Amino acid sequence: MCKFRKHREVYEKDPLYTILRPSVDVVIKGSYQKIIFHNTDRIPRDSAVIFTPNHCDALMDPLLVLAANRDRKVFIARADIFKNPILRKILTFFKMIPINRIRDGIRTVTAVEQTIRASIKVLKHNVGLCILPEGTHRTMHSLLPIGKGIARIASGAYDALGDDHPIYIVPVGVEYGDYFRFRSTAICNIGEPFNVSEFISSMRKDGASERDIMEAIRQQIKERLQELIVYIDDDDQYEAVWELAKLHSGPICKYRVMERFKANKEIISRIKQLRESEPKKASKLLEKADKLRERRLKARISIHAIHRKHPLLAAILGTLALLPGIPLFLLSAALSLPVWGGAEALCTLFKDRAFHNSVRLVFFWFVWTLLYLTEVVLLFCFAPWKWALAAAIILIPAPYFVYDFFEFVRVLASLWRVVFNRKLRDDYKEIKNELNKI
Repeated sequence: MCKFRKHREVYEKDPLYTILRPSVDVVIKGSYQKIIFHNTDRIPRDSAVIFTPNHCDALMDPLLVLAANRDRKVFIARADIFKNPILRKILTFFKMIPINRIRDGIRTVTAVEQTIRASIKVLKHNVGLCILPEGTHRTMHSLLPIGKGIARIASGAYDALGDDHPIYIVPVGVEYGDYFRFRSTAICNIGEPFNVSEFISSMRKDGASERDIMEAIRQQIKERLQELIVYIDDDDQYEAVWELAKLHSGPICKYRVMERFKANKEIISRIKQLRESEPKKASKLLEKADKLRERRLKARISIHAIHRKHPLLAAILGTLALLPGIPLFLLSAALSLPVWGGAEALCTLFKDRAFHNSVRLVFFWFVWTLLYLTEVVLLFCFAPWKWALAAAIILIPAPYFVYDFFEFVRVLASLWRVVFNRKLRDDYKEIKNELNKI
């Protein structure tokens, strides 16, 4: 069996992987209150497809691409995580192939050719290939420079497969209600397929150099990704622009994910126009927003608490709603303590908070699956089957409910703080009125 696995190509079907895949999809979707997979019908079927998502939240970004549909996909990951032989086998089983970056050393860059050859095999068999073109993640509504790897892979695949086997680049915009909070919201926004084979062929006919072709592919990916995400120019006023966007678009809510996404894009576009047409007015507005943001963070008040028209009433109702949920929370927390407690303990080992949701997801997948199955077996062994069945159903969302409860308490505490900070509420109301006039 081990020998058989050793010789299986990364793009080939694997029975064990096929069995485990549905459980991974369930955990991915359970990690968010709401996920919207937008325009999945754009993904070419039975074709060579390269997915190029933006990279802002570690492992969560490629996992959203994985969950976009049931098609097989292979992922390109940075080579340094493949150094451990055991981890390398695990990553290969999960359909990952390594790629070296310049920061890994000049000598290792030559290994990119191996990645290109492996990628060509994947595309030749019409299995989706996902590469994060920015190379590394950054928790910002912006883009890092698009790396050369994607262009080299696309060009090498075209040279190998020719015009009879067209290759499509599908840009994917991933957006999150919050980068760091577990059980927030997410959007996986599929862009229009880009026939890179036709693009390369046309540029070569026009006499373009390979360097120009590579740069043009990278530019195409950048421009297409900008349209699929909430994009803010990467400058020293980024935080102020994002503060105004959040003030304009309203609170994070699973019932208005796309509405909030569109509102963010719309107001950021208006702010950009204001900065170009009336730079002094824009600078004054952004400076005011930045100072308000500093005051809000110092007071430990969520921007979403600012949106409440009647914060006192909301705080009272929230407190009343909290009380009956406490017994269920305590029961859920006790029954799933090794899961959420272990996940949070493990997160403390990662200084980069962008990895925390990835850690939680992976930990949940392994530990909660085993713990849940153990608890269900014990229930059916020692309790009447009707009670055991009811308890088994109630247990399914237990650790997720714990996170939702913690978030509810956090927002409620923020509401009470804003109740006693009228000056901050009034200042935000004033700046929102200014924002509505631009």
